[in-house]
Amino acid sequence: MNIAICDDDKNCIDRINTFLEKYVEKENIIIYSYMSGEEFQRKIKDNFIPDIVFLDIEMLKISGIDVARSLKEMKEDIIIFFMTSYLNYVSDTFRLGAFQFLVKPVDEKIFEHDFQRAMEKYKNFHKFYYARWRDKNVYIEYCDIIYIEGYNRHLYIYTEKEKYECVGNLNKEEDKLIPYGYVRCHRGFIVNMNKIKEISKTGIVLINE
Repeated sequence: MNIAICDDDKNCIDRINTFLEKYVEKENIIIYSYMSGEEFQRKIKDNFIPDIVFLDIEMLKISGIDVARSLKEMKEDIIIFFMTSYLNYVSDTFRLGAFQFLVKPVDEKIFEHDFQRAMEKYKNFHKFYYARWRDKNVYIEYCDIIYIEGYNRHLYIYTEKEKYECVGNLNKEEDKLIPYGYVRCHRGFIVNMNKIKEISKTGIVLINE
């Protein structure tokens, strides 16, 4: 698992690194640190997208909000922690789908609680959904599924790269999928909430349009 910390305050980076030390070996974590939004943006443009990010909001030139937008465009289900001393940014961070908002100086007990939740979410989304397709056993990461359609005793499983078909019942699949961030939006569809692009009064638009 790759974790990135981006903050123009070295003391804050060192503090988060210290909190993460106990997890490095146990969870096979690699930590990357950046002292500016520009430095982190350059890595993102080189297709480096970590799994969990700790972002300072107020940085010179490129803010944490701007960096988060770039990350979300590349990886919708990325887990983002925003860090700041100013509470007036809270609404902006949650509009971007932030996982949590940490007030500086970050308290170790609060960090511990919220990081455990983030780890649980990460692990859940990287578990595998099983399907029998074309006489083969197929294992698909829950985070890769955009939606599942149920029709006439068949399930149609859509990812960005592939469509799978298997015999099944959508009612039975619903209980299996809900813990991983899915919702039954219609009798015939279960969608991954992390793949929703837009919601209107009459429908849902997903990232594959």
